[in-house]
Amino acid sequence: MNLQTYDFPSYLDTSHSDLVRDFFVPALKNSIRYDRGVGFFSSGWLRITANGMNKFAENGGTARWVTSPVISKKDWDAMLFGEKARINPFLRKLIKINIEDLEKTLENETLSALAWMIADGILEFKFALPRNKLSKGDFHDKFGIFYDNKGNSVSFNGSYNDSIQGTLNYESIKIFSSWIEKYKDLVIEDTNRFNQLWDNLDPNVQVYDLLESEKEKIIRLRKFDRPYRKINTFPIDLSQKPLNIPEDIHLRDYQNDAICAWEKSNRIGLFEMATGTGKTITSIAASVRFFEEKKELALIVTCPYIHLVEQWKNDAEAFGYRPLLAFKSSEEWKAKINNKIIAFNNGDIGNLCIITTHSTFSTKLFQSTIARINRTTLLIADEAHHLGAESKTKYYPKNIEYRLALSATPDRWFDDAGSARLRNYFGKTVFEFQIGKAIKEGYLTEYKYFPVITELTNSEMENYQELSKKISKLFNMGEKPDENRILLSLLLKRSNILNSAENKLEKLSNLIDSQNEISHTLFYCAPGQLNKITSLLGKEKKIKIHKFTYKEDNKSRQRILNEFESGMLQGIVAIKCLDEGVDIPSTKTAYILASSSNPREFIQRRGRILRKSIGKSYAIVYDFITFPPLDFLENFPIERQIIRKELSRFKEFAQYAINFNSAYECIWEIAMRFNILDF
Repeated sequence: MNLQTYDFPSYLDTSHSDLVRDFFVPALKNSIRYDRGVGFFSSGWLRITANGMNKFAENGGTARWVTSPVISKKDWDAMLFGEKARINPFLRKLIKINIEDLEKTLENETLSALAWMIADGILEFKFALPRNKLSKGDFHDKFGIFYDNKGNSVSFNGSYNDSIQGTLNYESIKIFSSWIEKYKDLVIEDTNRFNQLWDNLDPNVQVYDLLESEKEKIIRLRKFDRPYRKINTFPIDLSQKPLNIPEDIHLRDYQNDAICAWEKSNRIGLFEMATGTGKTITSIAASVRFFEEKKELALIVTCPYIHLVEQWKNDAEAFGYRPLLAFKSSEEWKAKINNKIIAFNNGDIGNLCIITTHSTFSTKLFQSTIARINRTTLLIADEAHHLGAESKTKYYPKNIEYRLALSATPDRWFDDAGSARLRNYFGKTVFEFQIGKAIKEGYLTEYKYFPVITELTNSEMENYQELSKKISKLFNMGEKPDENRILLSLLLKRSNILNSAENKLEKLSNLIDSQNEISHTLFYCAPGQLNKITSLLGKEKKIKIHKFTYKEDNKSRQRILNEFESGMLQGIVAIKCLDEGVDIPSTKTAYILASSSNPREFIQRRGRILRKSIGKSYAIVYDFITFPPLDFLENFPIERQIIRKELSRFKEFAQYAINFNSAYECIWEIAMRFNILDF
């Protein structure tokens, strides 16, 4: 939400403009808070601004009114009912309304919607009664302030009251935007003035909340009829789509086996399933079966990246969930989630689904929010290995009894303590389905593997040796990478020499020239290679490609993936953002020009191209393996160390490849030369 996206005029009147259409609706749609001081309020105003109020509620918005105690009886009854329903569960059940239908309800059942929004804290009302030197008057001020989640605000002053009649009279307002320097102080003054009224700090105005107003008998009820039908009850529609496994999803035998294994383990454990074998669908199906048994379920899903949140949302919706998404600014999700938790705890809704990122999940705010859930709750952690970091484990929610972790490679690289923390919380591996079996049984595509032997230049080898000496010295002093920043920096620099080897560009260029066609191809590279490879492929080779990095927003990423899927893009160049969770089954070929020694990284990358797709009989992996210059024999142990490191990845890739024997032939001579035969 950003108020600056709308070019508000500095003045509007009802003779030449529609104040609701031209100001209030766009302001509400772009706001998360609205403060209003007004002499007269009518629920009819909510009806005519229904489109804006609906979006405002979806934003998690909260609105506060300070108004005169002169009010219609019907509005007063609805307000008071909503206020009492905040603390009375029985009354809450009488005003059930689904927030997805708020716009329709505001238009057709305005009083019911008014009561509901007060009960759920979307709207708050206080009544102002002049006192002291103003004791003989009424509260007649008319001003307001809108706030977005970017730090912008817009205030307005004028003759307009919040009523249908206000749109029929000749009325006007002046508008002040905080990002316009000459109006900034005016907006601040209006903000301070409202806060002073709301907090009952004005010496000449007494402010009462709804229940105080009832007690003090200050309300002066208007008796005239309103232009909407009488509401005798407060109907609720919190109906939800039934949770079920969609007809077009047929669980495979191993997926059913995984669910049964988790159920037998008291619904706590880990699915260690190869990338591309359907961990997401399996886990959502498990949650639906759990719901069918319990007749209630709050599902919390956490995953590492925002684009995975969107994928989980789409998959969860297919099973009947209505997910709430929590990431980035808490102002965008906190109120909506709190409202749904209240409804779930009260039994108004049978299921609740919240999908978040590991980053948001590991915050005090998010944990304190979900700690309020007091009914059956299941936590699903996608790519759970990320949550083994010490900084994350302190945020493991102890109040969630049922847990399911997902990862093709759950054990953390060089972090036994983190792996232990992860398994202590999520439990043991209850089901395992590895890549060899998945390929053999036809659930993943077969692939051919071609190692591309690339030699370091003499200069690169010398730099590698120099760094190795410094690293060895620190290791001999007992230093550890996770405790010594200098050591970690040296290790990263040395690894980057292998990943960014200069000769890889020439090898890649020759390979591209030898291909009859380039389509549905991924290029994985090191950060330092990104621009060079993009230039080589796009400018020199005239291949239609696009970068896929952390800099692209969700909308751009989805567009890139759609164009790749359709064939409009021949290739995508990525560093790490495609490693986990992105579904691109049409991928036929991958060029891996850079990879760390962490098995998780290259296993995830291979998994990206092994998903089944129409017209794909097999996939191809070109793996750029970096060796020392074959005539460079200055420091034999260091050269063997480089080769052994690269061969560990080669072994993982080659063992399941169609062309297993020919792949080994490519490197056997080098392995023999350096006497490394145990890889």
